[in-house]
Amino acid sequence: MKINATLRTEVGSSAASRFRREKKVTAIINGKGVTSTPILLDSKELDVILKKLGKNAIFDVVVQDGDTHQVIIKEIQSATLIDQILDVELQVVKKGEKLTVTVPIHVENAEKVQRGIVSQTLNELEIETLPANIPTSFTVDVGELEIGDAISVADIKVAKTITVLSDLEQSVVSVLPPSAEEPETVAEPVEAAEPELIGEKEEEA
Repeated sequence: MKINATLRTEVGSSAASRFRREKKVTAIINGKGVTSTPILLDSKELDVILKKLGKNAIFDVVVQDGDTHQVIIKEIQSATLIDQILDVELQVVKKGEKLTVTVPIHVENAEKVQRGIVSQTLNELEIETLPANIPTSFTVDVGELEIGDAISVADIKVAKTITVLSDLEQSVVSVLPPSAEEPETVAEPVEAAEPELIGEKEEEA
């Protein structure tokens, strides 16, 4: 896939706000032996690429009046309150050069675990491989797990062309026992003190 880009000559917050109103995303192209190039991308075209190829998408950027680069998304900056991409850093992909990326881990068949609570503690796996070998995701099947069972990074099946950089002993998902309900504590009634009679107090005196 490819996306067209225009060179960005204006910088600053006011220019960035205007670009966003025009449905443009500010971006920069970096890489070994490549001059950093600030560009503008069409937000709709970028959304299509992300939906089809995922966050580790590799695609061509055709810069108007410039060169064409094969790139991978290195970092995405998004708005906190709304679903909008604000800025993207693109890394030029060199032939034969391995890349370090993080790939999402998806858990499946969690609904088949009848007893216990499925707890996922690791959502991404860091790997190193050639661009053509980057998977869109890793899948972990927990359908046959029971309480006390766990799956670690070492249990995830990866291709021989992939080097796992994450700690192999790190837990990915486990099945925890359901939390025991604490018994309700009933407050014991407090006995009220018997009122003293004025007449009795005078007789004692």
